[in-house]
Amino acid sequence: MNGGMITAQSSTSIGQTSFLFYITLIISISAIVLLIIFYYISTQKTILKEKAESMGYESPNEMVRDKLAGKPRLLSWNVFLYDDSKSIALRYLLASMVFFFIAGSFGLGMRLSLTNPNPHLLTPDEYNVLLSEHAILMIYMFALGAAFFLGYYLLPSHLKLKRDVMGGYASVAFWIWLFGGIFILVSRTATRWYYYPPLALELAEYGGGVFNWLAVIGLEMVFVGVVINCIIIIKLIASERSKDIKLSEMSLFTWAMLFTVVMTISSAPTLMVGLGMLFYDFFNPIFFTAASHQVLLFTIMFWFWGHPIVYIAIIPAFGLIYEIIPKFTGKPIYSYNSGIIGLGLLLILSELVWGHHLMNSGLGVAWDIFFGTTSFLVVIPSAITVFNWIASLWSADRIRLTTPMLFVINGIIDFIIGGTMGVILSAAPANDFLHGTYFVTGHFHFIFLGLTVGITFAGIYMLFPTLTGGRKYDVRLARWHFYLTALGSAVMAGAWGIGGFMGMPRATAGYFARFQPYQDVSIAGGIIIAIAQLIFLYNLAKSYTKQPSISMDNVLENNPTSPEIPVTTPAPTPPDINITGGAK
Repeated sequence: MNGGMITAQSSTSIGQTSFLFYITLIISISAIVLLIIFYYISTQKTILKEKAESMGYESPNEMVRDKLAGKPRLLSWNVFLYDDSKSIALRYLLASMVFFFIAGSFGLGMRLSLTNPNPHLLTPDEYNVLLSEHAILMIYMFALGAAFFLGYYLLPSHLKLKRDVMGGYASVAFWIWLFGGIFILVSRTATRWYYYPPLALELAEYGGGVFNWLAVIGLEMVFVGVVINCIIIIKLIASERSKDIKLSEMSLFTWAMLFTVVMTISSAPTLMVGLGMLFYDFFNPIFFTAASHQVLLFTIMFWFWGHPIVYIAIIPAFGLIYEIIPKFTGKPIYSYNSGIIGLGLLLILSELVWGHHLMNSGLGVAWDIFFGTTSFLVVIPSAITVFNWIASLWSADRIRLTTPMLFVINGIIDFIIGGTMGVILSAAPANDFLHGTYFVTGHFHFIFLGLTVGITFAGIYMLFPTLTGGRKYDVRLARWHFYLTALGSAVMAGAWGIGGFMGMPRATAGYFARFQPYQDVSIAGGIIIAIAQLIFLYNLAKSYTKQPSISMDNVLENNPTSPEIPVTTPAPTPPDINITGGAK
């Protein structure tokens, strides 16, 4: 008896010692990395300051804004030294793409582990870690990072800013967001992307993860950085834009970014408070424990943010589609006013549909009816937007099917498919059956891969000559990147949708053997997507072996979709640019 007690105490002591050791190790490594980064940046900024003083400027930022204002910005490591909007934008591009490939590799690892109904390549605990990290990093680090990249890069010209005065604050927000993402990555959290307690409070491999506390801190930091950025963008649009641009003359991309950041600020604080309460529970469990009977409260606080984030991840893509279509049709968007109305209604209705994620949580029939109704109503602004795009394409005399335009068309198709699946989930009886299946996963990935991922790549290809200093990408490789991405996405999400409709459970490391054919097809789709991204990286590397040979003009900053600016005025020819140098 006493021996057993001694053994238990010894195990507890060893566990506490190990826990403290890992905490110390993580803090030490983080401190060393921060010190190296700080030393490099401070050294380079000192050199930059001396250069600015020699040229008669009081600060490096004044020199940068004076010398680079209104000029195309090259993608280089120097963007970490400058605090103007375009440099901040390129920081987000670099960071978001790194997180995209990290999270994508986690997704591919999950797919390969599901080649057998019984867990074999990954243990269930390891599978939960990859599942959680994949979702969190894709949404918070890639999707939001890509949105801020587009916003900070394009808004200064769309708003005709005379002075870029918010760069210092944006720089601080970037670093807070970045290190929040790094903390989440190293935490090995296993709580999925919604941190549900009491699982999130179980600091063990079979629970939320030994270092889930670090993931909670990281996500809170991500929110702080995101909210600061949203406030900055609102200020840029509301008070820093040129007096020549009225609200009724702003580009549709500007409207999309405005609605995105307003949606973020109006929904994120709820979860920020919830995360603070959750972190407090690690030390004094009173809020979201089983004994408090308030576990469902956190799920409500999460989904009040959790559903708007879906629209926050795609509305910037909506805005970019509105900018890309006129470039390759030669005509303005079919209805500017309908574009604003559609985006504005999405802002309002997206805040009222969060409860359809909790239809099987016992909220009651009245709530099911309310959230089911609002979920059907949100189809209206989505349909307005889609019909506006289709009408713009239908009324065009000619459509140049360049790589960016192909991504746009595929994004519209995927949004229609994924949106239709979402309408099915809006019905409470169907939701009860499908909620825990891969049908939901297929619905989300049709939209996320088609719009958030696809339109981000469309924007990168549009800006490619600018970002690479006048280099051309290989059109043939870019087309293969598109074809394989679109094919892989359709195969993977389609297999999930069909398998989920047949009852295949999601978020599990194992399943019944009868679902293996659906998993095999989805695995093939995931591998195709991975091959496509390798082609993109190869194309990028290949382009850097070539000498700059074309203009660095930024086509997305010319003739934005304002009703006051005709599309027919001369502007740089948008890509694709073929290997021989002509406009394709």
